[in-house]
Amino acid sequence: MGTIDISPSKIHILAFPFPAKGHINPMLHLCNRLAAKHFMVTLITTASTFKAAASKGLVELVDKYRKTDPFPPRLVIYDSTMPWALNLARQMGLRGASFFTQSCAVCALFYHMDQGTIQLPLDESVTVKLPSMPALESTDLPDLQYFPDPDSVVTRHLLDQFSNIDKVDFILFNTFEELEEACQLNHLSRVSTNPNLTVGPTAPLLFVDKRLQNGNDQQGNYLFETNAEACLKWLDERETCSVVYVSFGSIAAPDEYQIEEVAEALLRSNCKFLWVFREEEESKLPKNFKSESSEQGLIINWCPQLEVLAHRAIVCFMTHCGWNSTIEALSAGVPMIAVPQWIDQTTNAKFIADVWQTGLRVKLNDKGFVGREEFEYCIREMTEGERGTEIRRNAKKWKELAIQAVGEGGSSDRNLEDFATSLLCLP
Repeated sequence: MGTIDISPSKIHILAFPFPAKGHINPMLHLCNRLAAKHFMVTLITTASTFKAAASKGLVELVDKYRKTDPFPPRLVIYDSTMPWALNLARQMGLRGASFFTQSCAVCALFYHMDQGTIQLPLDESVTVKLPSMPALESTDLPDLQYFPDPDSVVTRHLLDQFSNIDKVDFILFNTFEELEEACQLNHLSRVSTNPNLTVGPTAPLLFVDKRLQNGNDQQGNYLFETNAEACLKWLDERETCSVVYVSFGSIAAPDEYQIEEVAEALLRSNCKFLWVFREEEESKLPKNFKSESSEQGLIINWCPQLEVLAHRAIVCFMTHCGWNSTIEALSAGVPMIAVPQWIDQTTNAKFIADVWQTGLRVKLNDKGFVGREEFEYCIREMTEGERGTEIRRNAKKWKELAIQAVGEGGSSDRNLEDFATSLLCLP
């Protein structure tokens, strides 16, 4: 018998992210890493989050490839929040890989909520103690206060990630072992006997993975790109470690009172700031704030966050603690002021402040909001205080560990190589 020529260029992978920017971007970056290893990768996008419409489109796409492509798809990498994609892949004779875009710690907590180990709705007095994790108060657990019913659509969407996880061929995480080894090994490896692989950070920070520069992965792959040049030029004109970067993500919507407190704190701190403020939210800004702060800060609707975090001018990042922003800041060595809003962000904030010790978490006042005094205190502590100096040292350490993880021979690099090797052995 002759040998069969199986090379990466003949392995076709479909990548199926949940249609939201926070899920599409890490999947896109993962696709770029696999393409750099010479796999054929097709990123599927859909305008619908409804299972029926997306399923129909996926089946039609696979059928089309099988009729026209000499190398039809053999594997679907799907967002973990769409477990039905695995069942569909199996029906079409494809393998499946579930890609988690949350931290391993949050995944473990969702799993225990799904299993009933952590009861929903959450009791405000609850303290959760799990092996290899810090004690978590109710305010540290994933915040489901907007949909506390365990049978609500959103809650089920989050917990059903584990409905068929024992049947998946591969489990991939956008994190790295050094950051979450205990959470991964002690909790999630029990869920499935198939490979649990940390392959992050997937985001192609220039200083993290120079091997992708030739593929132009850092430039031109942004969704909703605008004003990138003006933003970076403005930063170039600022002093080193002088700018507070503020962004609350693409979905979170702090109310008008909370925005006013942030604005007043920035003015009172006298720090330079770059504030990304979505256009549809601009009406929440205090009247005349833009004109009053024009010499002090820049307010824009979007920025190339990876370049901004890598810029020498950034001193700290005031963030909503979404996982993409969190792991990007960790990888860039940028200290954080943690202002969590909901779902996984509260848990990420706990780990930022108390486990990785790479930021400060704001404290709520007796009205349940964060006052301007608290924001100003955190800004000053991060830019002038002793704790800020210690946090910057910790942030530098995590940056170095992230570089090692994705660098040649690092933990995430090895895991991605193992994943690639396993794909070549698929029957």
